[in-house]
Amino acid sequence: MKKISRILFIIMMITLLATGLAFADGTEGGLELTDTYPKADSTGAAIENFDVKLYFNNEMSEDILGDVNDDCFQLIDADGNVLPTLVLYSPKETGVVMVLFDPNAENLDSNGKQITIQGNKEYTLKISGDLKDDQGNTLGKDTTVKFTTINQTRNSMVSMGLMIVLYAGIIGFSLRSAKKTAEKQAKEAKVNPYKEAKRTGKSVEEIVEKEQKKKEKMEKKALEDEDEDDDDEEEEDHLEEGHYRVKTRRTVASAGSTYITGRKAEAEERAEREARYARNQAKQKKKGKGKKK
Repeated sequence: MKKISRILFIIMMITLLATGLAFADGTEGGLELTDTYPKADSTGAAIENFDVKLYFNNEMSEDILGDVNDDCFQLIDADGNVLPTLVLYSPKETGVVMVLFDPNAENLDSNGKQITIQGNKEYTLKISGDLKDDQGNTLGKDTTVKFTTINQTRNSMVSMGLMIVLYAGIIGFSLRSAKKTAEKQAKEAKVNPYKEAKRTGKSVEEIVEKEQKKKEKMEKKALEDEDEDDDDEEEEDHLEEGHYRVKTRRTVASAGSTYITGRKAEAEERAEREARYARNQAKQKKKGKGKKK
């Protein structure tokens, strides 16, 4: 009985060891495809610099594998043509393999035309079960990834539609601004004096004089605003550090100062002289009238 137990134990140990060696040898299993980009059955894959990015669970590097896996990938278009590819291993990402379409390789269809990646077409990437990782593990089974490239015609139409909407908005905004400007100018336009006289009952001369004063006032204000803007710009250009420009100009008197400037003193003195002269003239006239009597 003990001999039978020992024999069974030895058989179990040999079986376990053989199984471990088989996995270590890489003869089957161990390597798995965990993700792809583009995703399987997805749409909108890019046409320019076309490639498929494959993510595996084990390390795969160019230094160890070299061109071992080059024949394990087949890129097939919707017409069944096998397209030329390049296999690259990412040095920065573990287990990442990129299968790129090779546009420089000569690849002609039945009509002798160079085959290229086209928009809105289905493509299939076939991955052989013989694909190996750095430890020699194999994928174990054939895998396929299907996806569709971007529909350039539809995208162009969408882009064109957005552009039309944008231009329409700009034109609409411009027309609206022009309309507002025209309405404003119409309001500020010269009033018909005869119609206004008939409406208000005033004389034509009064209305013309009023409009002329209004026009002169507006022109004067526009000139003052322009001068103020020019002065402000000049002051801003010449302001020293620690000096600031005020929003509005105010006199010294408006701030409560009683200081009399030279121009004000001169004006007051001139006014006083004129007043004395006028008083003297009045006295002289009065004396002349007294003598005549």
